[in-house]
Amino acid sequence: GASTLQFFKQYAEAGLKAKIPVIAGGPAVDEAFLPSMGDEVLGVVSPLIYSGALDTPANRRFVAEYRKRFGKVPSYFAETNYTSGRWIHEAVKALGGQVEDREKLLAALRRVEIADAPRGPIKLDANGNPIQNVYIRKIERNREGELQNTVILTIPAVSQFWKYTPEEFLKQPVYARDVPPCKHC
Repeated sequence: GASTLQFFKQYAEAGLKAKIPVIAGGPAVDEAFLPSMGDEVLGVVSPLIYSGALDTPANRRFVAEYRKRFGKVPSYFAETNYTSGRWIHEAVKALGGQVEDREKLLAALRRVEIADAPRGPIKLDANGNPIQNVYIRKIERNREGELQNTVILTIPAVSQFWKYTPEEFLKQPVYARDVPPCKHC
């Protein structure tokens, strides 16, 4: 909200932007906020599963339709709600509309894979958690002068286990104050 907008302005006004770059959480520089922001956010880097500037055929179509209907670039929240609705639609379609059996519906939801979501491919792992791309984004101005989250790096098919096998990851101790041990305490 307002405090997010104030943070970036105050950070720049304090002279910190020139000294210490900002790596923000993705929603802090979501497309919904960008029209209310100015040059103070140029160069801010953030990770997220979506960018309105993602240059894929599916996202270009989504952005064009969204702009036509709502007059603005879709945000992370718009894309995730759209894809969630599509996810449910695909599961219901796979069941021929027969959704009364809860277990069959849940199984159908777990089997959905969307190769062409605006954010990129998405599916669920065996534990029901998403496997999807994560984008490293940098705020720049596009040709029209609008602020956008330009994708500078795509990390494909990120799962909850990252680069580990589930077995390898689950063997690790649960995070606690003493795990991992503090080298400077």
